[in-house]
Amino acid sequence: MRNFIKKTLAVLAIAMLAAVLGGCGSQNTAESSLKVYEGGLFTINIDPNWKIITQSEFYPEVPKETLVAFTTPEAYDGFFINVNVVKEDLTAEVSSIDYARANINLAAQNLTDYEKVQEAQVDLNGVPAMVHIFQARLNPTENLIRFIQLYVTKGKDAYIVTGGMLPGTPKELRDQVGASVTSFRLR
Repeated sequence: MRNFIKKTLAVLAIAMLAAVLGGCGSQNTAESSLKVYEGGLFTINIDPNWKIITQSEFYPEVPKETLVAFTTPEAYDGFFINVNVVKEDLTAEVSSIDYARANINLAAQNLTDYEKVQEAQVDLNGVPAMVHIFQARLNPTENLIRFIQLYVTKGKDAYIVTGGMLPGTPKELRDQVGASVTSFRLR
């Protein structure tokens, strides 16, 4: 449970970091114009105008398991839309689906105003994974956030790719975040 809370807090810490690193750019990018980011162990497609935030730039509150984060260059209604990749070392091999179910249960139990929007099993080039879309608050005083999470495991490594945005984010931007999160591929 402690790791789950750390991972969800990473979304907010990354959004705050994006505010400090603020800049200019366009948020309106078609899915086809996403560019591949090479993360060593993985690839993910991201809007080339988004900021890349590496571990050396993270606030101390961002869990060390967070490998990289990407944020919009401008805030939407005061919130920086973001995508981050977290890698967790497991003590035993577990399927992506079982790992996803455990994390989905933790979200439902530990987040304020949790509401599942959608859940689906997906195939990442022969690797089973789970996508979970939900809305929640990290605590009662925070904004309601819409999350898109992808869960996938390989051996004793587990990955959670999370997109975070406000529920009122326009569909085009929600779709772009979804396309980024589901473009994640392990090498």
